Amino acid sequence: MKRWKIRLAPMTALLFLGLFLFDRQAILIPTIFAALFHECGHLFAARLLKIPLRSLSLDLLGARLSVKGRLLSYGEEWLLAASGPLFSLAGAALGALLWKNHPFFVSFSCASLLLGLLNLAPIRSFDGGRMLECFLSLFWEPGRCRRALSVTSFICLLFGFAAATYFLLRAGEGAAFFFFSASLFSRFLGDVKNEIF
Repeated sequence: MKRWKIRLAPMTALLFLGLFLFDRQAILIPTIFAALFHECGHLFAARLLKIPLRSLSLDLLGARLSVKGRLLSYGEEWLLAASGPLFSLAGAALGALLWKNHPFFVSFSCASLLLGLLNLAPIRSFDGGRMLECFLSLFWEPGRCRRALSVTSFICLLFGFAAATYFLLRAGEGAAFFFFSASLFSRFLGDVKNEIF
């Protein structure tokens, strides 16, 4: 039986190294553990549903599972997408309940909560976007589903970018949030441009 692979983009490795070197508040390690716990949710669901995996790819904007050998049903895709945010929200609750005074677990709980909620947003390539697309596919043809998901993605990403810009200009804080939201928004616009042309 062939094993699946983990792929890490070189720029992601450099970014993690840079963040680690300048992490004065010690939140990077708990955040990485929160992200790993989230991905374990997807891996657990894939194992439970007997979905063969080809690879887990990590880049600057998140992780992606690549399925090997077959198409997933809408139900399987929905469960696979929902399992990550479910694990994140469960991790946030467990961390808060069991170790509420330990700084590592407070950071882990906060990161897990934010990661779970962020991934539930109906944005293309996010878990919430995949879940929405699976649900809409039960009623609409694929082209209409993609257009609806493009609209929800645009609205959510525009709101996130506007909020990040406001916080950066008004409070002088949130540069990481600004660059993250700008990266997501520009990637979305590039994807839409490629679909049109």
